[in-house]
Amino acid sequence: MNTQTLPLLEVQDVSKYFGSVIALKDISMKVYAGEVMCLLGDNGAGKSTLIKI
Repeated sequence: MNTQTLPLLEVQDVSKYFGSVIALKDISMKVYAGEVMCLLGDNGAGKSTLIKI
């Protein structure tokens, strides 16, 4: 990966709450062109919530 290339998607310090329930806390990631990204986690870990944001 070329470090001078800008990411297609960048997320920094994202948090999501449902009332008092923490769904996501301080999530950061970058996705670059040509990269394959995979989100893994248990049921209820926040994968779909992150994608919907």
